[in-house]
Amino acid sequence: MTKNIYYVSGLGADERVFNFLRIDNVIETHIKWLDPLKNESLSSYSQRLILQIDLSKDVILVGVSFGGIVAQEISKHIDIEKLIIISSVKSFKEYGFDLKLVSFTKIYKIVPSFILKWSNKLTADYFFGVESKDESELLNRIIDSTDEKFMVWAINKIMKWKNSRASKLDLTHIQGDSDRIFNNRKLRGVIWVKNGGHFMIVNRAKEISNIINLQLAYLWDTKKHV
Repeated sequence: MTKNIYYVSGLGADERVFNFLRIDNVIETHIKWLDPLKNESLSSYSQRLILQIDLSKDVILVGVSFGGIVAQEISKHIDIEKLIIISSVKSFKEYGFDLKLVSFTKIYKIVPSFILKWSNKLTADYFFGVESKDESELLNRIIDSTDEKFMVWAINKIMKWKNSRASKLDLTHIQGDSDRIFNNRKLRGVIWVKNGGHFMIVNRAKEISNIINLQLAYLWDTKKHV
C-alpha cells in the first residue's frame, strides 16, 4: 500500500533534513515555504500551504520543529489521516521556561534580523546538538539559505503560538530527551528518543524512521480490520 506523505521542514531548515529518513511505501512530497504576506497570521499562511497538497487522497503530514507547529495548523483546515511531529511541541504550555520567558518579555522583537541569523550560526551546533563536522556543515549551509525576513516572521509566530485546544487527530509526537530548543522534559503523549537533540532527524534518522514506519504500519493494519 503506497501513501502520500508530506514533509514540513523547520525554521532554519529545509527539505535536506528529511533526506536521511527511510519511510516504507510512501510517495514523498516536500512542502515549500512561501513568502509571508504583510501581517499574515500563521493560520492564514498555513491555509496557503494547503494548495501544495493533493486532497483527493489520504494525507500524512510530518513536521519537524517549527514545521511541526505549521503541520498542526494545516491539520485544522483539512482532513488528515496521520500527523507526526518531530522535535516540536503541541502547545505553548509545552515550551520550556526559557522560551516562555522570551515570549513574555518580547525581547526577540528588538533584535535585528541579521543578528538573529548570525547568532544562529554561532550557537547552532550547541542548540541543535550536532554530532559531527559533516552535520555542522550541513546545518550551516541550511542556515545560510534561510531568508532573514522569513526567520523574523516565523520566530514571531512561534513566540505567539498558543494552540490551547487539544488536537483530536491521530498525532504522534517524537521528541529527543536532549533537545536544547524545545527542552521541556515533562511532556505527555511523547515517544522519547534517548540522547536525541534538535537535529536528531539527521543523526538519529534510523531510529526515527523505525518509529514512523511502525506507526504507519499500525495505522494501516488497523484500517484493514475496520
